[in-house]
Amino acid sequence: MSLSKAQQKAIEFGDGPALVLAGPGSGKTTVITRRVLHMTRDLGIDPGSILVITFTKAAAVEMEERFRKLGGSGRVNFGTFHAVFFKILKYAYNYTASNIIREEDAYSLLLQMVREKVTEIGDENELVSNIRSEISFVKSERADLSSYYSVNCPEETFREIYREYNNKLESRHLLDFD
Repeated sequence: MSLSKAQQKAIEFGDGPALVLAGPGSGKTTVITRRVLHMTRDLGIDPGSILVITFTKAAAVEMEERFRKLGGSGRVNFGTFHAVFFKILKYAYNYTASNIIREEDAYSLLLQMVREKVTEIGDENELVSNIRSEISFVKSERADLSSYYSVNCPEETFREIYREYNNKLESRHLLDFD
């Protein structure tokens, strides 16, 4: 496969991290795997200090396979965002998969709270799902809970559910993906 000038430039770029953004079928995987090979072989960079993050597990596996087929060796870290961040939690805080709450357990926990705190419930499943989404939004956006207004239940009720949910996770040494 012949490479374009931009691809070759990305492969040979050697001064710090690189972000490769391109559309489907444009050769991103080829560029990334050849760049990693160039870094380890030609620049003498320790493979263990290289981190390649992608969106899907399939893409991470494919990149690692291509790197190996090109003759690459060493412990380059190929992974998804979730896998890489889970490794960080594992090594920094000794978390295991059992420390991540399963979706059905989070749902059950929230269902119990909704039944205790919400007086008028139409579709229970929809309400719990919507509150879960709001909790996710507040956490992900790092929104100020005191000024967040729920669209699914009274503000103070949402705040109580939010706090209780997080307290229960913490007391059980659990995390959710947010």
